Amino acid sequence: AAAAHRSSQKMAAVAQEPDDLYTLRNRFWLGDYQMAIAEGNNLSRSVKDEQLKVEKDEFVYRSYIGLGQYGIVLNEVKEDAPVRLQAVKLLAEYFEAKDKNSEDVADIVKRVDEMAAKYGSSKTESTAQLVCAFVYDREDRNEEAFKAIHLQTNLEQMVLWAQLCLKIWRTDLAAEHYAKLQKIDEDAPLTQLVGAWVNLAHGGDKVKEAAFAYEELIDKFDASISLLNGVACCHMHLGEFDEAEKYLLQAISKGPNPETLVNLLAVSIHLNKDQEVQDRYISQLKTQYPSHPSVVKMIRCEDAFDRVADQMKRSAELKEPMPEPPPTTSTQPASSAKFQADTNEDDDDDDDDDM
Repeated sequence: AAAAHRSSQKMAAVAQEPDDLYTLRNRFWLGDYQMAIAEGNNLSRSVKDEQLKVEKDEFVYRSYIGLGQYGIVLNEVKEDAPVRLQAVKLLAEYFEAKDKNSEDVADIVKRVDEMAAKYGSSKTESTAQLVCAFVYDREDRNEEAFKAIHLQTNLEQMVLWAQLCLKIWRTDLAAEHYAKLQKIDEDAPLTQLVGAWVNLAHGGDKVKEAAFAYEELIDKFDASISLLNGVACCHMHLGEFDEAEKYLLQAISKGPNPETLVNLLAVSIHLNKDQEVQDRYISQLKTQYPSHPSVVKMIRCEDAFDRVADQMKRSAELKEPMPEPPPTTSTQPASSAKFQADTNEDDDDDDDDDM
């Protein structure tokens, strides 16, 4: 407990210090990847500290990953790069393989396991721990994801911890982490973002507070695709689907994004849009984002439905009533004809006896 308190005090001190990467980090965390890249490029000459230079490169490369431009990261990060950049490169390899449904995913996950074993207890390689948690989260290995960031050495790890708690419906634990973040830096965009997530998960009147938090972040940092989706989700929870659609259409105009398409599909269903509109969103998701969790679940449900429908069809066919036997004709089987002839002979004998 004492160690955790000292860690919180240290993070609070760092959060209050002026930092050349403040805008870059927040652009990235709020999902404004293109602006984060632009900010990083502007800082290329002004940042003199070597450690800050590496961190700048990390957030720029992670922004490229956020845009799905994995090739830039794979080509530019060399084998002798610092550990945190090697970890980001491994993350790019994972997402590229995942998007292509490549067989390489299993091998990449094994390398992530090795990285987790090597740096899991490190107090300096927080990015490697984050990357492991990201991959484990995507692979639905929740226990390993929590373990990867159990040290919670920085704000981002604490935020991811809260996000993982919400994923397993432990809103209470996420709320506890939100309270810790408030003590460290109440005004930090990351803290406000977690507060919006927790309030949205609580539901009820808290949803309006979540919407206000998203709107406030948009006013401060512009409307990113991520923030627009957040506001839209709030309106969806409030049953305001027309309003939600406005934000989602604004988000899709900024660039392709799977979460935007998933939310547009949900809104179109609630607004009773034409089936053609719904099918178009489904087609885009399956074509452009085949490995997205929502698409994987959708396909899994479709396959399960098809299997059950096929089983019910075959079961119904087996239970159909047997057809009526055809009337006896002269083409009856020989054994039946013989039986009938024998029967006729017996009848004739009976007639003779009566006489």
